[in-house]
Amino acid sequence: MEAGESAERGGEQGASVHATRDRVVIELPRIDPNLKQLFMDMIPGRAIWRVLTDPPPEMVTHARNARRERLLALRSLIDGLIEETDRPAPRSRAREVEIE
Repeated sequence: MEAGESAERGGEQGASVHATRDRVVIELPRIDPNLKQLFMDMIPGRAIWRVLTDPPPEMVTHARNARRERLLALRSLIDGLIEETDRPAPRSRAREVEIE
């Protein structure tokens, strides 16, 4: 591998690669490390991860109450299904059918 190729691939820090007739060089702007960290902190997944690894006590209480409400709703559904099963099925009256 030539020295120019290693600079193109990022092998050398701070190495300048010049454009030639056969080569186009695009340099990305340098970002201040503090600004880069600010952008990384603004990524939603990272914020959610921080909150979920150490949730606030109010969130834990709310999640527990919401789980209880879901279980109570499921209990009501099951009770309704049991009541429906216990009721005798209504019998339909016999109808007269014409035979050709």
